Amino acid sequence: MAVSTRWSTTSSLTCILGTLVLATFLVDRGVLKLPMPHPAHESYIHRWPKEAPFPSTPPDASMRNSLLQQYAVRVFEGQLHNVETVTVEASTGRLLLPDKWGDVHEALLLANGSYQLNPKPLAQLGPGRVLGSKLDADGNLVMCDVLKGLLRLNTSSGAVQQLASRISASSAEAAGAPIFYANSLDIAANGSIYFSSSSDILPARAAGGLYDTGFAWVLNNFRGLPAGCVLVYHPHTQQTHVVASGFYYADGVALSADASYLLVVETDALRVVKVWLEGDKAGQREVLVDSLPGLPAGLTAASDGNYWVSMTVPLPPISRYLGSVLLRALIAWSPRSWRPPVKVWGAVLKVSPEGRILQLLLDPTGARVATASAATEHDGRLFLGSIMGGTPSGWQLASSLVSLAAHNHPAAKGLFVDKLSLRALLSLYINRSTRNWVCPSGAHTMVQSCCLCRHKQCLSWPCTLLRRLL
Repeated sequence: MAVSTRWSTTSSLTCILGTLVLATFLVDRGVLKLPMPHPAHESYIHRWPKEAPFPSTPPDASMRNSLLQQYAVRVFEGQLHNVETVTVEASTGRLLLPDKWGDVHEALLLANGSYQLNPKPLAQLGPGRVLGSKLDADGNLVMCDVLKGLLRLNTSSGAVQQLASRISASSAEAAGAPIFYANSLDIAANGSIYFSSSSDILPARAAGGLYDTGFAWVLNNFRGLPAGCVLVYHPHTQQTHVVASGFYYADGVALSADASYLLVVETDALRVVKVWLEGDKAGQREVLVDSLPGLPAGLTAASDGNYWVSMTVPLPPISRYLGSVLLRALIAWSPRSWRPPVKVWGAVLKVSPEGRILQLLLDPTGARVATASAATEHDGRLFLGSIMGGTPSGWQLASSLVSLAAHNHPAAKGLFVDKLSLRALLSLYINRSTRNWVCPSGAHTMVQSCCLCRHKQCLSWPCTLLRRLL
């Protein structure tokens, strides 16, 4: 009798296990379709493309620094929350700051270089959330709102106008479709406004009235569809057309100096894509830089002709397993407190128009700058918005800059030639925090993280000597 009971129990467990294995196989093959939770309840989780999860090149020891943590200054702490983009009025230095509650604030530049926040908002935009903003030639603040599409604020009168909430019927693609999740924008010299639509999943209103763009991004990522696109609004004709589509979460956009191409951040693919607007390549796209060490978000032009790319968080370790449809479904449906934690940092890259990574600014723990969403450069300062950090930050560019010549990313090959003199060798010192030999120039950590060899075995005589001694 006992043997029969044991056999029955074993058979039942085997049957259950076999059913789970079969169900997992059918789900991952797309035969069984798992629904998405609200606000993506009308969709289901798809298989990721063959190239996903997209590869990432984490920053090695030669890249790591704490420049943002050391030099950034948090402004308006306790007064503003979740300002994702800081817009600067070039003529006066005035800051325009749309927050997560729909208020647009202004801060005036004082004679001593500090800023005074106006306690009264310029405007209240109502339901929704502004992510990107920029001033047009007439001094109006053009904004991307996740619910309302493209808006324009008269910064003198406070009047708000909705420019575009639907794609025009004359568009060759998605004619008449509503504009979902407007995110970031740039304005051409002729007044045309290029802006991104990140996803067709609208952020839901969470507790306290905040529109949860973060969870909408998670659902878009887990669903596995390239639903992002880039649009252009022509103010003279008031027409909105699709420029390019099929992006895995389109975020920051920036026009080239001659407006011949548009750069687009593709967040979930960890890359920046170049979309040609004019010339023989018009309509074509190519990857400018990929395998970024974190999730890219904002993209703005730097004063030297390069581009600032802000990265909100480093790539979570669990991302390597998210090719499983079942795992993505379990995380999507689980309570927020059960989901894997995400490491927070502050990170901004400078990228050349050719795709070379030139500089990296870091706050490795997010103590002072966290989840940087956009970087705006003006008059030697870099203003950083934040998704979750709460408070915008400012960093004096002239204080210090770090070169990414030692970065082992393929895009940075050939940027740096190591020439250690006897004087440099004699000045080597021990860094107590890492207990490694460190070059005082900051180029690289000797022996263990040499910038000249991706396998961390430099053949130069200083590194060879130190390796033998240690």
